[in-house]
Amino acid sequence: MIRPQVPSSLTSNERFLADFHDQRAGVTSQAFMSLRAAKQGEVATSSYDFLAALVPKENSPLTVLDVACGDGYLLWLVASSRQRPATLMGVDISQGELTAARRRLGQSATLIQGRAQALPLPEGSADFVLCHMALMLMDDLDSVITEVRRVLRSGGVFSFIVGAKPPPSAALDLYLHRLRVARQRLNSTIPRFGDPRLSDPEQIQQLLTSRFDDVLVEEVSISRRYSPSEIWSWFEGMYDLHGIPAHEQALMKQDYIAALSPLCEEDGCLEFTDNLRQVRAIATSPQTFCPST
Repeated sequence: MIRPQVPSSLTSNERFLADFHDQRAGVTSQAFMSLRAAKQGEVATSSYDFLAALVPKENSPLTVLDVACGDGYLLWLVASSRQRPATLMGVDISQGELTAARRRLGQSATLIQGRAQALPLPEGSADFVLCHMALMLMDDLDSVITEVRRVLRSGGVFSFIVGAKPPPSAALDLYLHRLRVARQRLNSTIPRFGDPRLSDPEQIQQLLTSRFDDVLVEEVSISRRYSPSEIWSWFEGMYDLHGIPAHEQALMKQDYIAALSPLCEEDGCLEFTDNLRQVRAIATSPQTFCPST
């Protein structure tokens, strides 16, 4: 059962995100679940695996909350690696994503339609709070962090992955140029998402240190070897093209593939890398927790 907890009104950004994911449920996991990820010499099948690996595999009972759980792929990874079932919970504002999560997870997880700024869980009820490629999209980040700390038990783990500044890339540069030209011509925009503090490791530390101990920020690289058409398909899963008419997107795709093809190697593909950032922090004890004012 999916328990609806959505407030009567969402922000304009939240309405955009809910509508997008209702129409394209599973788009985030599809984009990232097969992209090889690396950090500190460690290689994983995807960036999701770095989050799932934090949850111990032994038999101790645990409660794991995935904030902005999407179609449930991260919760499924956690469940698949455990010797004993964990108590799994997922919160998302998109009904479409939660429906997809229920198909993936069956009755093994409690799925709740709600906002991260008002998590519908009791205080100190979770051992792990995880979030993959969503925190940087959320309004009122301070309220989100406060809520995460509230639902975590002392000593519990909060870990999230967000985007970081990408390295120089012809694949990205050619795409962004065409996107800017199209948006200027169409006078089209998309919402500005999130809090800029998440783009800077020092500010991430400052954001978390009043509520968490042992804040660790690690750089993660993701890579794929794709043909130009496959790269374009990957970009189609992002928010940038939302609102651009289908016929304009078709023209952009044709132009993009033509521009990128001469840069490919003999197999018709090229390496396309990107950067993410994983943050892990430990919830402070009540004696040391100092809520920000």
